[in-house]
Amino acid sequence: MKKLWLRSLSLAVTGGLLLLPVAYISERAHAADRLCEDKMRGLRQQLEHAQAHDNHHLVRGLQRALHAIEENCTNEQVLAELEEDIQESQQEVRERELALEQALKEGDEDDIQKRREKLAEERRELEEHTQELNALRRRINE
Repeated sequence: MKKLWLRSLSLAVTGGLLLLPVAYISERAHAADRLCEDKMRGLRQQLEHAQAHDNHHLVRGLQRALHAIEENCTNEQVLAELEEDIQESQQEVRERELALEQALKEGDEDDIQKRREKLAEERRELEEHTQELNALRRRINE
């Protein structure tokens, strides 16, 4: 049963990706479709499109995926997952800071520059996660 559900969800996601405009398939778009109601809205739109084109196989997969989200998705869970991402990013920033300190002690300019770049990248990722969490919290509290 679980294999069937996973296969259906995989089919729905794959089919959905084919139906979505390329502009929506980006890492930046995930904040806009992260809440449960957004996921359901997107699946309903894909379902309407599949029904309009008589794609019965895709319709069944999308219906199963929609049902799974309706039954299992909560915004609290979404926020908790994002908070976990933030904690992981914070840990990564700490590790990169320690690596930079070590490189500074060793004095290798190339290594120092690489470590600075990696630290900056991790800080940007942490900031993105934090902004996304704040935006989602505002949306939930509206």
